[in-house]
Amino acid sequence: MSTRRVRIAVIGHTNAGKTSLLRTLARRRDFGEVSSRPATTRHVEATTLDLGDGYALELADTPGLEDSMGLLDALHAADPSPRTSGATRIRAFLDGPLAQGAFAQEAKALRQLLASDLALYVVDAREPVLGKYRDEFAIIAGAGVPCLVVLTFTASP
Repeated sequence: MSTRRVRIAVIGHTNAGKTSLLRTLARRRDFGEVSSRPATTRHVEATTLDLGDGYALELADTPGLEDSMGLLDALHAADPSPRTSGATRIRAFLDGPLAQGAFAQEAKALRQLLASDLALYVVDAREPVLGKYRDEFAIIAGAGVPCLVVLTFTASP
């Protein structure tokens, strides 16, 4: 019997708790690196949860979206047509120079997003709904990948 995998991109702003969430779900304290400093995760790293009965979740931790406002502008500059789908716009951006330069970390997250069946958009619940979060959600939703929002740090004041 072959295993049916659901590929999930864990994506969100830098320091939102993406790696900590995956450590908890996978019950692996050795997964990734956790730090209070921003931009700790620099590469995509995955872990697999075996659900039994031939099903598994492949959870991919992604680098944080550090400049979502600039990224949204860069995506629109890559293909300014209002009729272009978000996924097509993201692919055009990924083929351009900014994906290897100023937005290299965000590009890693976007590549994983497009390669996934589902996105978990991780948001730090301690912060108000800021413009950066609206921009991030617009980017993620535009990719055409089903998305669930996960709030972290909910026990904090």
